[in-house]
Amino acid sequence: MTTNYKPVKKLIDLDLNSELEAFDSAARSKRDEAIDVADYRSERGKVVATLVAAAATAANDETSFGYAERMLGCARRQNFYYGKDFLDSATGELFEGFGNLFGCGLKLCQSCTARAAARNRKIARQAVQATKLLRREHFCHESGKWVIEEERLRFVTLTIPKIDASLIITFAILRRAFDLFRKLKFTKDYFGGLIKSGEFTVREDRTYHAHIHLLAISFFVPEDLIKWHWTNCVEKAFNEFGIEFKAKQANVNLKLVDSLERAIKEICKYMTKSESWEKIPPDQLLEITRIKRWDRLFEVTGRFRQTLKLLNAEKERSSSDLGQEVSLTEGKKHGERYFNTEVISDGETFSDFGYSEETAAKPHEILKKMKRENWRDIIERDGLEKYLEIFYRQLEYGQKIRKLRLILKFPTATFSDLDGQPWDLAEIEQFALQLAARGVEVLKT
Repeated sequence: MTTNYKPVKKLIDLDLNSELEAFDSAARSKRDEAIDVADYRSERGKVVATLVAAAATAANDETSFGYAERMLGCARRQNFYYGKDFLDSATGELFEGFGNLFGCGLKLCQSCTARAAARNRKIARQAVQATKLLRREHFCHESGKWVIEEERLRFVTLTIPKIDASLIITFAILRRAFDLFRKLKFTKDYFGGLIKSGEFTVREDRTYHAHIHLLAISFFVPEDLIKWHWTNCVEKAFNEFGIEFKAKQANVNLKLVDSLERAIKEICKYMTKSESWEKIPPDQLLEITRIKRWDRLFEVTGRFRQTLKLLNAEKERSSSDLGQEVSLTEGKKHGERYFNTEVISDGETFSDFGYSEETAAKPHEILKKMKRENWRDIIERDGLEKYLEIFYRQLEYGQKIRKLRLILKFPTATFSDLDGQPWDLAEIEQFALQLAARGVEVLKT
């Protein structure tokens, strides 16, 4: 079992989604800045993993304990790397950065949620920058007439009143209320495109302040009018879940976007701060670890989505001559939304490998296995002890694969661990020769 983890130092409060822009001191090197953020993510990951492990041990929950071990595999300091002289193929510029060799892909993981936020910011920037705001006719619900008006970018926050319910139930109500809201004729008339994210904080009484942020293309609309429609949707969602709606209204905050980058960072931030997981009761924490498929916390709809479709089509046409497949959104299409599959699936990522007796005996074969078993199913079938035995072996192997892929993808870069120890290139070269002898094509998997 995992031993209790105690932080060795008090860490400064870092903006984990600023892409290292939070550090203003010219006296600090970029490497120092990156190491501080990596150390923070490592320590926070260990803290939360330890909480999950303690709750899982008390409840004799093997699946949740496996969840904790996967988080620890991602959070351990030796799983991080630092690199310099990465070449940006689009701009030709060199840059520095850090990352994880193995990514657990779990919602409670500080590192993996930060990576998902970075991907979402890229999607949001592409959608907003390429979508033209129009002067067009629309139906005004205040006057009951058709009017011609300029579209603007607005930032909207939709909140549900406090309820005495678990986080899972709270988010289910929030999701249902938003589904009702986005289908309203009012919403379709006033909002030409939406980028949406879900978020929560934990109050002092351990209830949840759950809310949705929207970056919207919209005409002028009074905040009170949005609030009236949103309150009706929230009240209906409460009633559907058998919960009495006691509040006078559901809160709405509306403002014009004065800084696009700040708005995008707010939209593409996190589900919650890492410290919030420490305030959640152990039984609810275990409920969260048992979720296999999360609701879509990040979505792009309307004209923003149409813009991404056009950009993808154009990019695919231009790259088809080179035999490449490219997706600007780094995700998949589904219905009327764009989303990242890693935002939905909790813990099954491209850092994962297939686990079985066969692949344990021939670890290189996992690279050719298209359909991987979910790690939760393996624990249920074979037990925690057997799963962890295979997981640790495949974790070590996967980290070697990741190192090799990084070196091949960024031949100009130099890599080290967080303590500045350079990677052993001779060892990696020997590993590459072993793979080549087995016919494994590392970059094409």
